[in-house]
Amino acid sequence: MKAAGSERPRRVSLEVDRLVDGRPVQLSLLRSGMGRRVLLLHGFASDAHDDWVATGWFDALALAGYEVVAPDLRGHGLSTKSRNPSDYQLGAFATDILAASEACWGEASFDVIGYSMGAHIAMTLALAAPDQIGRLVLGGMGERIVATVGLAPEFADALAAWDKATQRLEGRNLPPYAIRLCQHAASKPYNDLDVLAACLRGQSCVFDLPRLAAVAAPTLVIVGEEDKLAGSPYRVAALFPTGVAATVPDLNHSAALASAAFRSRAILHLSAAAISRRLAGLA
Repeated sequence: MKAAGSERPRRVSLEVDRLVDGRPVQLSLLRSGMGRRVLLLHGFASDAHDDWVATGWFDALALAGYEVVAPDLRGHGLSTKSRNPSDYQLGAFATDILAASEACWGEASFDVIGYSMGAHIAMTLALAAPDQIGRLVLGGMGERIVATVGLAPEFADALAAWDKATQRLEGRNLPPYAIRLCQHAASKPYNDLDVLAACLRGQSCVFDLPRLAAVAAPTLVIVGEEDKLAGSPYRVAALFPTGVAATVPDLNHSAALASAAFRSRAILHLSAAAISRRLAGLA
């Protein structure tokens, strides 16, 4: 007999939008569990399985009483890919996610956990559908990256210059951190590096941070203490009316999602509403 929460996620494909050239956007998503609703948004150059299933989030959330939906974001995993940067603005990601949530849950409210790129999309989603977002977790999101959406230009340049035949960057003077990203992205069979380069270029913008003051959803901003990419979460949390910040020791940007301590703190934030309701019922 399987342990509770160990059910293998179901994969579903939904048509959610159109690309600039008119082709449909098919969003591939994983779904599992029963109960309160939570949506998971993965990071750049990853997919729903690697960020959320392989790291134990699906099982942990199912055990905590959640129905979990995690899409492969456009340009990633098994979802539609485009090499046109215009297809990757934050609003387009949010449109995809709202269409997917409506297909799964109708107009019911849901919680959102986003990591890194997924956290920027979660912020956009909270502004686009404020009445539907119950609680918000922004992982891997700190003061160094919150205002600037998308990575620095050298990352897109490196991805576009990657030689698929040799699996190297030939004859290019690019910084080591951009090369490491290429190596990581190229190691995932579902990634198309030209698509990822377009994704970065299309996202490149400045986030309108003052608008976050209108987000009523209780928000947790959480990073690993060694996350030099994201930076500190405290000023980001202060942008939200009910924002709180947390750090988890000994974790960098790439290691945080696999940490049980990081995951437990995020689930505790989601569970706080249910705990409050139970306590109110006893009063």
